[in-house]
Order: sequence, then structure tokens, then C-alpha cells
Amino acid sequence: MTLTAASLIKTATGFYEAQALYAAVELGVFSKVADGPVPYERLRDDLGLHQNVAGDFLDALVAMRLLTRDAAGYGPTAAARAYLTPGAPEYIGGFLALNQRRLYPAWGDLTSFLKTAANLAHGAKVDDPMPALYATPQRTRSFAEGMDGYATLLGRPISEKFDWSSVKSFADLGGCRGMLTTRIAAAHPHLEGVTFDLAPLNPLFDELVASTDLGTRVRFQAGSFFSDPLPETEVYVIGHVLHDWVESQRRQIIQRAYDHLPAGGALLIYDSMIDDKREESAFGLLMSLNMALLSGSSEYTIAQGEGWLREVGFQVDRPVALNELTTLLIGRKPL
Repeated sequence: MTLTAASLIKTATGFYEAQALYAAVELGVFSKVADGPVPYERLRDDLGLHQNVAGDFLDALVAMRLLTRDAAGYGPTAAARAYLTPGAPEYIGGFLALNQRRLYPAWGDLTSFLKTAANLAHGAKVDDPMPALYATPQRTRSFAEGMDGYATLLGRPISEKFDWSSVKSFADLGGCRGMLTTRIAAAHPHLEGVTFDLAPLNPLFDELVASTDLGTRVRFQAGSFFSDPLPETEVYVIGHVLHDWVESQRRQIIQRAYDHLPAGGALLIYDSMIDDKREESAFGLLMSLNMALLSGSSEYTIAQGEGWLREVGFQVDRPVALNELTTLLIGRKPL
């Protein structure tokens, strides 16, 4: 694609759309219109918007293909109904709220970061950012709801693009409050699943499972994948985990997974991996900067991930695209 001055200006002002989307989620726009069109005046007043700016804001959401507008008022588009309406099966609003609260401010002075590499964890003087995220029940819930968005979108492709037919059990290592575990288990009724993560997430796991009919097919096991015994199972899933850690820790996690798996078991790793030539994956490269900003870690190339798997003895399948942002690697422990 040829870049023009106009396209560069659109890139430079991309935060306009991001902030409009964040504000719409924060204000509850999509909840207000979930049941059908709402007249302009009523929607403006229900949202508490100032009359001088409400029209431009709502019409911008129409132009962004998030709202419809007709004689009856404003309503949701199919995409907004599917992904932005609270309670929808594929709701990602929690992830967007996490971006607004935590990620957007972190990117506010990228130039300074690029010169100093002083990330948020460094500024807080912590080596492991995870305990800080779970310091209070409110922070734990906010982070878990943010992670739900990604897990919700990836539950279906992981359920479909890996052959679960001969597997009886799996565990999601670093699985937060269990959104991915419940999605995979629901898609394959013969499976039993474990979410393995830190203890503060256990109550939120119980809350989530109580809203399903999965019964005793899923459970939570508290622990650290660096030091505690891993669940006994046939398949481990490690998603959006390796990018939280430096290379030596990634190797340690993969080695422990290999050691704990039975012969014939499998390790599934997914992240926003970078193409091996580092030329095409703009999202992956920018996500790598994002991880550096947050914790001093990074994304990695597909070849690097495959190399770590092979180092410890896994046989590696061809990479699988779960969506346009996420790559899945499958390592199989020889029989």
C-alpha cells in the first residue's frame, strides 16, 4: 500500500478514534441502545452529554460503524452488539477499559521511554509486575475483566484449530480467571480443564464458573508456573504469558511444561508473534514495545518460539493463525 500524506495524517490522529471508542464504552453507550434505537435527545440526556458536543460524538460513532442512525434514533451495529454490549458472549469492553486506564497513559511519552527504557515496573521498583496487579480485589477484577476480552475472542479458534478429540484433559497456565478454560470446555464436553494462576484469581474463577453449566469439569489450581507443581494433564495452554517475561524465564516455563507433560502430550503457545523477517507484523512489533513499556519484556518471532520448543525436545507443528493478531505454536512431546 502506498502511503500518502493523508494516510499519514490518519495514522497520526488514530488516537481520535481510540479515545472515542474508550469513551463510548466508559459512558455505557452500547448498553443504552442495546434494546433498540434511542432518540437523540433521550440518549444525550441519559448519557449526560453536553448539547454542544453530543451530536458530533454520536455521529462519529455512526461513521466508525459502531452505531446506526435512522428516524427512530441511534442503535447498535452488528459489531457493537456482538463485541461492545455488556453481557454479550464475545464482549471485549473490559479489555478496552484496561487499555484506556493502563496502556494509553503508558504510551503518552514514548519518546522519553525510547531514550531511557524506564518502564512502569522499573518506575515502581518491582521485578515481578503480577502481584501489583492483584494487590486489591478491585485491581484484580479490573485486570481479569481486561484479560477476558482477549480470551473470549480466542476461545473459539483454539477450540476449532487444535484437535481435541483424543484429549481428555488440559490446563491453561496463567489462565487468569478461567475465561479460556470455560470456552474450550464448553466447546468439547468430553474435556476436563484446569485454570492455573495466582490465588487472588480463585474467587473470580468461581464466580465465572457459577454462571455456566460446566459443573465439576473445570477447576482452579493456585500456583506459580516457576515454582509450584503444575497440573497433571495432557495439554498445557500458555497464552499471552511468555511475552510477560524475559527469555531465560520463557525457557524455564517451557522446560517445566515439557517435564510435567506425559509422553504424547502437547504444549500450545499463543502470542502476538512477530514475523521472522520483522517486516510485516506491525501490531506484533508495537505490542512488543507495549510490553517493554509495561514490564521490560517483549514479543518474539515465530522462529524464536519454535526454537525454544525444540530446545527442550518438543516436535513442532506448522504455525497456526488464530486471527489476524495472534499466532499459535503447538509443541508435541514425543511418545
